[in-house]
This record gives sequence, structure tokens and C-alpha cells, in this order.
Amino acid sequence: MTDVSGAADVRQVLLPYRDARDKGRPYDVIPASGFWLARLRADEMPAFPALGCHLVVVLSGRIELSVRGEPASELEPGDVVCFDVGACDDVALKWPDDAWLFFVSTPGWVPEPGCHEVGSRHDPRPGRPLLTWIRDDDGRSRSEPFRWPYPLGPVPPVDTWPASIGAFVTRREYGSEGYTPGVWHNGPRRQFGITLNGCAENETGDGTVTRPVTGDVALIDDVTGAGHVTRGLGDRWMMFVTVAPGDLGELTPEL
Repeated sequence: MTDVSGAADVRQVLLPYRDARDKGRPYDVIPASGFWLARLRADEMPAFPALGCHLVVVLSGRIELSVRGEPASELEPGDVVCFDVGACDDVALKWPDDAWLFFVSTPGWVPEPGCHEVGSRHDPRPGRPLLTWIRDDDGRSRSEPFRWPYPLGPVPPVDTWPASIGAFVTRREYGSEGYTPGVWHNGPRRQFGITLNGCAENETGDGTVTRPVTGDVALIDDVTGAGHVTRGLGDRWMMFVTVAPGDLGELTPEL
């Protein structure tokens, strides 16, 4: 969504992506500068000009997007909206209850128009998304829920968000005959992985298996040690948001 002659212009696009098997660079196809996780009521949504150009990823809830002069559309978990608009009166987001949203600041960047067809969408987790911390614990990885180290609402000014050194999207068709075999691997860098479509199971060295679906978030923090294994299912899309070294507050498990 961009600003054209003082009015909002809506385009459907396909975010740039690469094959999920490519674990290396580039990690900054989307030049992110910050990120924020929020649980908000509709009246707590920040004004778009205050946020600048940014992505909003819907993690839970169903949100009505209204743009003046356009039919209203519904956003579901796994949907991504890119905002670069100053005409804030032209755009409205409404939802009846709390919604979980992940914001990614992308100043000066919007995706190019293109094909927006994707594969089948797996059912999202109802209510709160699954927040999983995959980390190295003395050479063996472990999985546990994590507590977001900041208030979940309202959204503070962008310059106070934890810093990111880039973001990217991956896609891989795993097939529909069951979870595919995987290989043990480390996270290539400290990063959030957000499931936009499809589902998987992640196994860590402590024997824990989690099954993220659309709208779930994992902080991949096992850049050392024995790593973890991922087994995919279906047409799986992921967004990864890197964390700048030394950034993000002290994490604690959610008991």
C-alpha cells in the first residue's frame, strides 16, 4: 500500500523469496531496521505515518482492511501488508477482539508488483500464536515458550524497537504425504521465523517437538551446538527477521 498524490494506492504483490534450502545469504532482501511484537485492540493501532514504511504480519485474529474507494478485504493469520502511506484517513483496520501483530520497519522499501498466487493455506492456530524459543543449552538445543521482554501494547515509537539487520522470505513445497525427513542444522544467525503458510515440526536435542502452523513464531537462537531438525509439510512460506547483534532484551522462558 503506497501513497500516490496524497491518496492510498493498493497493490497485490508477491514478496521476494528464495528456496528454503538456501540457509546462507542474502538475509537482507528486505532491508529491515527494527521489529515489534504486539497484542492490540483495534483502537490501539498506531497511525501509519508515525510508523513510516513497514510490514505488518497478522499472527492471529481476522482483520478488516478498508481503503477509501476500494472494496473491504479480510486479512487472516499469515497475511502481510506493506504500508507506505501518509494518507492515514484513507486506510482503516478493524477487528472485534485482540489481534497479535508483528511489525517490521522497512524504511524506503516496498515490494514490486507481481503474481500473488500461493498454495493451500493450513488452518492457523486459534487465539494466541505459539511463541517458541529454540536455543543452545551447553551443546544441545532445547525448545521452550518465551516471554516477549516488552509490553505487548501499545506500540512504542519505531526508534525504540529492537534493531534488525534485514529480513527475507522463503518458500518450499514439501508435498502433502506427511512430514518430510529433515537434517540437523544450526540457525545461520539469530532470527525470528514466522510461518506465513503451511506447517512443520521442529525437533530439538532435548526431545521436544513443536508443530508451528500459520501465524506461529520461533526465535531461532541455536547458532552453536548440535542444532535442530525441521520437517515440513505442504507449500510452506516463512518470513525471517534477523536480530542485530546484542539487540533484543534479556529473554526468559514463559513458565
